Amino acid sequence: MRIPAGIIFALTLFVLFPVHGFAKTGQAAPLLGAVIDQAAGRVNDTLVAVAASTQGLAATYRELSRTAQPVSPRQRAHWLRSYAVKDATVIFRDPDSPCGPEPAAQAPCPTFLSYKGEQFTDETFRDLGLMTRFAPAMAAAHAAFPFSWVYLTTPGENFCIYPSLPLAEAVNNDKPTDKDFYKAADFEHRQCGWESPYLDLAGAGMMVTVSCPAYDGDKLLGVVSRDITLNQLSAEVLHGLATIPGARAALLNRRGKAIAASDPAVAKFIATENAKAGDAVVYFRADRGLAALGLEKAVDTPDDALNLAAEAVIEQAAQKTGWPMVINQGKDLILAARINITGWYLVLLVPEKSAR
Repeated sequence: MRIPAGIIFALTLFVLFPVHGFAKTGQAAPLLGAVIDQAAGRVNDTLVAVAASTQGLAATYRELSRTAQPVSPRQRAHWLRSYAVKDATVIFRDPDSPCGPEPAAQAPCPTFLSYKGEQFTDETFRDLGLMTRFAPAMAAAHAAFPFSWVYLTTPGENFCIYPSLPLAEAVNNDKPTDKDFYKAADFEHRQCGWESPYLDLAGAGMMVTVSCPAYDGDKLLGVVSRDITLNQLSAEVLHGLATIPGARAALLNRRGKAIAASDPAVAKFIATENAKAGDAVVYFRADRGLAALGLEKAVDTPDDALNLAAEAVIEQAAQKTGWPMVINQGKDLILAARINITGWYLVLLVPEKSAR
């Protein structure tokens, strides 16, 4: 029988923190540090796996490109027989698709788009042919991490996404090569890059995107991207940390942007304020740090102690050479660990009475 990871994590906490507690805070700190480090490692391992998967998709697209055949008149006619246009965005419909010619949002089928209006060229149809062959790999990658989108952008503004995206939503992505998800790719080093966490306007909450460029020699073929829903990624880890009596945990980026929180009230505040602003505007920062950001819409969370804890971590992180971090803050103990692949921080605030 396979024991769920959450139960294993909770058992680990029980072993490290039995009911009678510790004689001194100093005895608890190393073990608390090990717990926060392990938790950060779990988040990091998932993100590493997502990046590796996306990089693998980019390599697959490169290999498919090398074997692409010239576009035939029959293939051209296939794409031209059923498409729709809105605001210079073209969606190519496939009447033979198992999802039908007009799939619902997130139906298990790819969507093929072009953002150059009806200016179709040989490159357009070549990309469409390649994307069709590439789609099964996208579907398989999505199945491995269901809380994600998988998509490909070509330099010629052609686009494929899995699962499906209706035309009414696709028009919001006008000229995808200008979007942050495309520019997040590390073109200089030809490696994957991460976009800053952001609010999904479709209602999925906080998300992050990893983007990997696909090259054939010096020719850029396209950028493969994956969106990851951060609440689903972090919920189990944060819940495990919050089983320590009185503890609250938070996940934030290097500037303090609130990604997730273990406290339901704080998590609700983050979701509500971000939704009102239509952007990720909530930060775990003290007043001085929030002011230093110089962001007009930025707001801090209602948990002042956790804001101060995050501020202390951010201020000390620049000089930090080894992780995890342990800081005394009044009657609380601050534990922090770094998510290596993104540079984010996992912060745990533990009351002194729970660590003695």
